[in-house]
Amino acid sequence: MTIIEPGDLVTLKGLKNSKEKPLGILKRKWSHHNYEIIWLNEKISLRFALNSYIDPSKLEVISRAS
Repeated sequence: MTIIEPGDLVTLKGLKNSKEKPLGILKRKWSHHNYEIIWLNEKISLRFALNSYIDPSKLEVISRAS
């Protein structure tokens, strides 16, 4: 598993090459089992039934902040 830091652009695993995918920015590490995400395209994130807190094992990094 890759280390995800605050500010990284993320999506759900397996959707990296998909045209319509939820994009988010990691706001902060809430705990070891949940990260707080700000979803950039809210309509698509609602379609996938995503909330602000998500398990890091379900995320994939698109672009690093640093």
